[in-house]
Amino acid sequence: MEVAKLTDIGIQRKENQDQLGDFYNQSGQALLILCDGMGGQNAGDVASEMALYQVGKAWEETVEMTHQRARDWFQLILQDANDRLIEKSQQFQDLEGMGTTVVAIAVMGREATIAHIGDSRAYQIRDGAIKQITKDHSYVQELLDLNMISEEEARSHPQKNIITQSLGVSPDFYVDIDRLHLYPDDVFVLCSDGLSDMLADEDILAIIGHYPHLDESIQRLIEAANQAGGKDNISVILARIEGSD
Repeated sequence: MEVAKLTDIGIQRKENQDQLGDFYNQSGQALLILCDGMGGQNAGDVASEMALYQVGKAWEETVEMTHQRARDWFQLILQDANDRLIEKSQQFQDLEGMGTTVVAIAVMGREATIAHIGDSRAYQIRDGAIKQITKDHSYVQELLDLNMISEEEARSHPQKNIITQSLGVSPDFYVDIDRLHLYPDDVFVLCSDGLSDMLADEDILAIIGHYPHLDESIQRLIEAANQAGGKDNISVILARIEGSD
């Protein structure tokens, strides 16, 4: 599997509260994870970094995961990460209210398990088409589900950055976990809302389709998001599934 990852502060932010990484377990299976922190001062950066490394380092200790094992593992490790973030925020006043989104994909041969909390997204590109494979945990997504606004209205909605689930804010949280079947040349995009708020899905597809190398694609995605306004930190992981095992 070919992997590229990149984060950028954007144009309008003074600090980068995103974290991203790829980790490999004892069997060489990959975990791709991206976190978008929130909170005053550097609290969001603390939350996203704590979550990323706790989950990533725990993955490195696992062996030969299957979808069911990965599903159970995600539930346990994210609950533990949530508890630790809350404990840390209660210890230090300047970290009070910190939290983070999480989107992660565990790749195991020809299947993968995806987990997400918040509005960081995952897309799948296959046969020249792009599909969002996560559903935002956000106020605007709830309005969409109730048919109260259109997709067009959602893109410019003044409350589109209000999320309804996050890690580290409440003892009770919800994580979506799904199973994916993988095919050669599938490309997966994990991104913070600094990318998805700036670029339409079709723009993401066009850029990745135009540049054959993921390292170049990811640079162009960041550039395009900044050219569109760069209102937030921009973080992206690209992964291409290779041919026959």
